Amino acid sequence: MAHDRSARGPARALRAAAAAASVAVSVAACAVVAPPRVPPPSALYEQAQPLAAPGVRIWGDDLDPTRAAEISASLRAGLVAEWRAAGAPPDGAALDVLALSGGGPDGAYAAGLLTGLTLAGERPDFDIVTGISVGALIAPFAFAGPDHDDELETMFTRFDTDDIAELQIFAVLQGALGVADTQPMRNQIRSLVDERLLARIAARHAAGKLLLVGTTNIDAARPVIWNMGAIAQAGATELFRQVMLASASIPGAFPPVAIPVIAGGETFTELHVDGGVTRSVFVGPPGFADAAPRNLPFPLRRTIYVIQNNSLTPNYDPAPARLATIAGRSLSALIRAQSEGDLARIAQGADAMGAEFRLAFVPPGFTPPSPTSFDRAYMTGLFNAAQEAAGGGGFGWLHAPPGLVARSRLILELSKL
Repeated sequence: MAHDRSARGPARALRAAAAAASVAVSVAACAVVAPPRVPPPSALYEQAQPLAAPGVRIWGDDLDPTRAAEISASLRAGLVAEWRAAGAPPDGAALDVLALSGGGPDGAYAAGLLTGLTLAGERPDFDIVTGISVGALIAPFAFAGPDHDDELETMFTRFDTDDIAELQIFAVLQGALGVADTQPMRNQIRSLVDERLLARIAARHAAGKLLLVGTTNIDAARPVIWNMGAIAQAGATELFRQVMLASASIPGAFPPVAIPVIAGGETFTELHVDGGVTRSVFVGPPGFADAAPRNLPFPLRRTIYVIQNNSLTPNYDPAPARLATIAGRSLSALIRAQSEGDLARIAQGADAMGAEFRLAFVPPGFTPPSPTSFDRAYMTGLFNAAQEAAGGGGFGWLHAPPGLVARSRLILELSKL
């Protein structure tokens, strides 16, 4: 008897689907899902403090005059001490700020650029380092100085996606909070963030330097800025690692990070995700321009360096009609648009505080497979290209964001009409 192949195909597909569903249910039944938690009530959430180290963070969208004054006093004391230790040179001192953006695998650009500046002997001794998302993973090593360049190279030339996360798509059916488990990333952070690094960060914090990392409090949908130097000085190692992980936890892809807090004498749990949800890059807390030290007994040269870990130039590349590709391209476009606004704000703030603005971003020709795919070959190529560009000396920093330059030219042309 002849067999109807057209009927057999759908039957086979149905059996395969049934088998897959059975496996999904079995795996999901064994999955570890988010435990129940008690978030801070609305009346207390703004005053909640980390259980491990109270007083080490502020809201990133709310001016805190007291904290701004503390930052200014700390920076001022450190700058004066350094100036005197250098023999009170008449040309004064420098305040150098480094802001590291998000960008997933494109973080290899910042890592390569920083190590290249070290090779060229042109890397500033940054007084303030800030990081968002993958920038938060880089920031502690950039802040600690060139002695930790090996760790930066390791992060972007020896790791790949499997070293960062494990897919757990079936677990999502049972309530997992991300399609990937970030236990591998936790392990890498635990290995890289050791006592030597934390001691160095604590020492620089004591000398008046600032290491700031941004996360997003998903309950409040607000940015949070963490003083990582203060956390290191308090010996809160686990909190330090949690904040790094949280700032790089892309919502949906990676689960949020639970952080125990205390408010009103009771303990609660907050959820924090990628700082890039609320901003792509930042240079300091609200009112930072006013917090910068003034009335010093010597001239102060201020420079804000921004390393944008993504391209700011449009890249035409017809997208295949696949969900993952469309979603990835959309996310990249969103990040670029957000970046342009953040950079314009930072450049204008630099001008207001009398600071020089310096910008570097991923050059054309580098497009990651996806914003969440940490492809080792791609990252190694980008790392090497950035290191080579800076390693020869005289790196070509831009003095204004491309979008701001274009708008200024347009205004100039319109003024001639």
